[in-house]
Amino acid sequence: MHYLLRNILSLLVITSLSCLPAMATPPETTVGGELVSGYMTVVDEHGTVVFQTGHEVQPGDEYISEDDVLYEIISVEGTLARCRSKENLSGYLPDNTISVQAPPADAPKPKIAIYHSHTDESYTPTDGVATQPGRGTIMIVGDTLKKRLTELGYQVDHSKTLHDPHDANAYHRSRRTAMKLLQAQPIAMFDIHRDSAPLNVYSTTINGQNVAKMMLVVGRQNQNRQTIMDFARSIKAATDAKYRGLIRGIFIAHGNYNQDLGPRTLLLEIGTEHNTREAAERSITLFADVVPSFLGPGGASDGVAEASQAGTYTEMSNTDTGETGTSYTPVDTAPGYDVLTMLAVVAIGIIAFLFLSTGSWQEAKKKLAQFFKYEFVNFLGSRKKRKE
Repeated sequence: MHYLLRNILSLLVITSLSCLPAMATPPETTVGGELVSGYMTVVDEHGTVVFQTGHEVQPGDEYISEDDVLYEIISVEGTLARCRSKENLSGYLPDNTISVQAPPADAPKPKIAIYHSHTDESYTPTDGVATQPGRGTIMIVGDTLKKRLTELGYQVDHSKTLHDPHDANAYHRSRRTAMKLLQAQPIAMFDIHRDSAPLNVYSTTINGQNVAKMMLVVGRQNQNRQTIMDFARSIKAATDAKYRGLIRGIFIAHGNYNQDLGPRTLLLEIGTEHNTREAAERSITLFADVVPSFLGPGGASDGVAEASQAGTYTEMSNTDTGETGTSYTPVDTAPGYDVLTMLAVVAIGIIAFLFLSTGSWQEAKKKLAQFFKYEFVNFLGSRKKRKE
């Protein structure tokens, strides 16, 4: 009696797993059983290379360069993408978007969360390979960030939960980790990666030491996009003021990257597979030293930024002084559009199953009507009897 219902439910499970929108992932191939990442090259109207990355690039994506010029991707052909410059964003002041409030003297230390969606990523010169499933040394870079932030007075929760394999569903798997970390209400959460690109675009010298450049990634498909963009730009501005050249740019990419979970959830790319891990660790240590300038000091007596929960920032201005700032309003962290997506998948799955099993829309309509008239009613009736 429940044959049709069981078949529909089975189809929905398969359809749900395969049809949910995938996150942007780097172009990849397998050589000799080992994952080898490629990269995209983006050029401007004059054919000049603007940036290179292992991330998938799509029309509509944007990039803010190291010198704060905003570019928009207009076309993609294979691994070559073309862009056009839109505007110069130099002169941005981070204090316009992130406010720091002084807590009570006995307030606990602020918390920062760290995790890795791609737990296999490694650095070839140091590790011998670019990827090590289950033991990627990107997690060691995360340890270095945790160590320095702890020294600066922050509480740090560094998750090493594995999310292998390195595929489009890695972000779906890491989402559970991110949601668990957010339960502690950190002021910010960083998903630490390493990119794939030529060494020269990710290598620089700061204070006489070779370091790996960093790139900030903002997903453009979530309700927190503008707030996270402001957060990323405040980080770049603060870092530029202390370590110019450490951050190579901000990539506003097609995808979500679990950034719908909160307004200070950011993806950080630390170098490329061609950098040494030591260069990446030096880089992340310099980054940690800048954190107090955009999140507030780690010491409880010095102040702490607001808790990082999903919400909205509203621009405010003081008509007497001319100063501007932001007001934060927390909201439910559950992403509503995920529910709508699942409902759409369910509906599509039912319609597709009925059409394939009957061979015509007319018969599909009859079968659906019969199901609700007899099968579904009988199914609910049997559940009611069991309860009685």
